[in-house]
Amino acid sequence: MTILIREAVEGDVEGIARVHVQGWRESYKDFLSPEALAGLSVDERMRMWQGTFARPSPRARLLVAETDDGEIVGFACGGPVRPESAEILDAEAEIFAIYLLDKVKRQGIGRGLMGGILDHLAYQGFRSAGLWVLKENHSARRFYESLGGVRGAEQTFDLRGQTVVEIAYRFELTPQS
Repeated sequence: MTILIREAVEGDVEGIARVHVQGWRESYKDFLSPEALAGLSVDERMRMWQGTFARPSPRARLLVAETDDGEIVGFACGGPVRPESAEILDAEAEIFAIYLLDKVKRQGIGRGLMGGILDHLAYQGFRSAGLWVLKENHSARRFYESLGGVRGAEQTFDLRGQTVVEIAYRFELTPQS
């Protein structure tokens, strides 16, 4: 199976939403309650991603990983850090999401998606990028550390009625012209 990493287009919204929900269910099944995961909705995520296309940020980027038969199996997005994350992430830019379906993990696709987002952010002049990951998600944390991410602050919050802890990871970028 060949995988193409490309810029997302509005027609990808349903595929991105499906990966977003399935990715959560696959990646977080050992950390989050079945009730929290059951409450996820492809329709809700579609509305969220449609909003992203309706109000594009010129410095942000959304990439998809697509099979040769047109199935979206992963995505990643990043852009200027959100105001609510800026201080604790201690970064200028943020990776908002990166999800892959289990069936395509450990094939270099995540590295390709992250590389595409981090390169774009560096090209936009950002000197650092951060992201949040669930503390219990050790495989994702190892992945970010393998890419040079440095562990930072922790925060606790309520996720659909469940208290969870997230860890910040920070990446140094070399701005490009």
